[in-house]
Amino acid sequence: MVTTFGMSDIGPWSLMEAAQSGDVIMRMMARNSMSEKLAEDIDAATKRISDDAYVIALRHIRNNREAIDKIVEVLLEKETLSGDEFRAILSEFVEIPVENRVPPFKTLAATV
Repeated sequence: MVTTFGMSDIGPWSLMEAAQSGDVIMRMMARNSMSEKLAEDIDAATKRISDDAYVIALRHIRNNREAIDKIVEVLLEKETLSGDEFRAILSEFVEIPVENRVPPFKTLAATV
Protein backbone atom coordinates (compact mmCIF):
# COMPACT_ATOMS: atom_id res chain seq x y z
CA MET A 1 0.00 0.00 0.00
CA VAL A 2 2.74 2.43 0.94
CA THR A 3 5.50 1.71 -1.56
CA THR A 4 3.59 0.35 -4.54
CA PHE A 5 0.38 2.39 -4.49
CA GLY A 6 1.47 5.53 -2.61
CA MET A 7 -1.25 5.17 0.01
CA SER A 8 0.34 7.17 2.82
CA ASP A 9 1.33 10.66 3.81
CA ILE A 10 4.73 10.12 2.14
CA GLY A 11 3.16 10.92 -1.20
CA PRO A 12 0.62 9.79 -3.77
CA TRP A 13 3.10 7.94 -5.93
CA SER A 14 4.75 4.58 -6.25
CA LEU A 15 8.09 4.57 -4.48
CA MET A 16 9.45 1.26 -5.79
CA GLU A 17 8.84 -0.48 -9.07
CA ALA A 18 11.13 -3.32 -8.01
CA ALA A 19 8.87 -3.96 -5.02
CA GLN A 20 6.42 -5.52 -7.48
CA SER A 21 9.03 -8.03 -8.52
CA GLY A 22 8.79 -11.57 -7.23
CA ASP A 23 12.58 -11.55 -7.04
CA VAL A 24 13.76 -11.15 -3.45
CA ILE A 25 17.16 -9.80 -4.57
CA MET A 26 15.48 -7.05 -6.65
CA ARG A 27 13.34 -6.01 -3.68
CA MET A 28 16.40 -5.91 -1.41
CA MET A 29 18.35 -3.85 -3.94
CA ALA A 30 15.45 -1.40 -4.27
CA ARG A 31 15.30 -1.06 -0.49
CA ASN A 32 19.07 -0.46 -0.30
CA SER A 33 19.00 2.19 -3.05
CA MET A 34 16.73 4.57 -1.10
CA SER A 35 17.75 7.02 1.57
CA GLU A 36 17.68 6.00 5.19
CA LYS A 37 15.12 8.74 5.89
CA LEU A 38 12.78 7.46 3.16
CA ALA A 39 13.13 3.90 4.47
CA GLU A 40 12.27 5.14 7.99
CA ASP A 41 9.27 7.07 6.62
CA ILE A 42 8.04 3.94 4.82
CA ASP A 43 8.42 1.88 8.00
CA ALA A 44 6.57 4.53 10.04
CA ALA A 45 3.74 4.78 7.48
CA THR A 46 3.40 0.99 7.37
CA LYS A 47 3.32 0.83 11.17
CA ARG A 48 0.65 3.55 11.34
CA ILE A 49 -1.57 1.66 8.90
CA SER A 50 -1.05 -1.58 10.82
CA ASP A 51 -1.71 0.05 14.21
CA ASP A 52 -4.86 1.78 12.92
CA ALA A 53 -6.16 -1.50 11.45
CA TYR A 54 -5.50 -3.24 14.78
CA VAL A 55 -7.52 -0.64 16.69
CA ILE A 56 -10.40 -0.93 14.19
CA ALA A 57 -10.33 -4.74 14.43
CA LEU A 58 -10.44 -4.61 18.25
CA ARG A 59 -13.37 -2.18 18.12
CA HIS A 60 -15.29 -4.52 15.77
CA ILE A 61 -14.58 -7.48 18.03
CA ARG A 62 -15.71 -5.60 21.16
CA ASN A 63 -18.84 -4.24 19.45
CA ASN A 64 -19.81 -7.64 18.03
CA ARG A 65 -18.68 -9.95 20.81
CA GLU A 66 -22.00 -11.79 21.15
CA ALA A 67 -22.19 -12.52 17.42
CA ILE A 68 -18.57 -13.70 17.35
CA ASP A 69 -19.13 -15.97 20.34
CA LYS A 70 -22.21 -17.50 18.67
CA ILE A 71 -20.32 -18.06 15.40
CA VAL A 72 -17.43 -19.66 17.31
CA GLU A 73 -19.89 -21.92 19.16
CA VAL A 74 -21.44 -23.12 15.88
CA LEU A 75 -18.02 -23.56 14.26
CA LEU A 76 -16.79 -25.67 17.17
CA GLU A 77 -19.82 -27.89 16.66
CA LYS A 78 -19.96 -28.02 12.86
CA GLU A 79 -16.40 -26.97 11.83
CA THR A 80 -17.64 -25.21 8.67
CA LEU A 81 -20.31 -22.68 7.79
CA SER A 82 -21.72 -21.69 4.42
CA GLY A 83 -22.04 -18.02 3.64
CA ASP A 84 -25.81 -18.25 4.08
CA GLU A 85 -25.42 -19.90 7.50
CA PHE A 86 -22.91 -17.25 8.55
CA ARG A 87 -25.22 -14.43 7.44
CA ALA A 88 -28.20 -16.06 9.21
CA ILE A 89 -26.33 -16.19 12.53
CA LEU A 90 -24.92 -12.70 12.09
CA SER A 91 -28.37 -11.27 11.27
CA GLU A 92 -29.56 -12.32 14.74
CA PHE A 93 -27.24 -9.66 16.17
CA VAL A 94 -26.78 -6.92 13.55
CA GLU A 95 -28.55 -5.50 10.52
CA ILE A 96 -26.83 -6.84 7.39
CA PRO A 97 -26.82 -4.38 4.46
CA VAL A 98 -28.90 -5.54 1.48
CA GLU A 99 -25.87 -5.78 -0.81
CA ASN A 100 -24.28 -8.25 1.63
CA ARG A 101 -27.30 -10.49 2.15
CA VAL A 102 -27.07 -12.36 -1.15
CA PRO A 103 -23.74 -13.50 -2.60
CA PRO A 104 -22.91 -11.64 -5.85
CA PHE A 105 -22.89 -14.84 -7.93
CA LYS A 106 -26.52 -15.52 -6.99
CA THR A 107 -27.52 -11.97 -7.89
CA LEU A 108 -25.67 -12.21 -11.20
CA ALA A 109 -27.24 -15.58 -12.04
CA ALA A 110 -30.71 -14.19 -11.32
CA THR A 111 -30.20 -11.28 -13.72
CA VAL A 112 -28.71 -13.28 -16.62
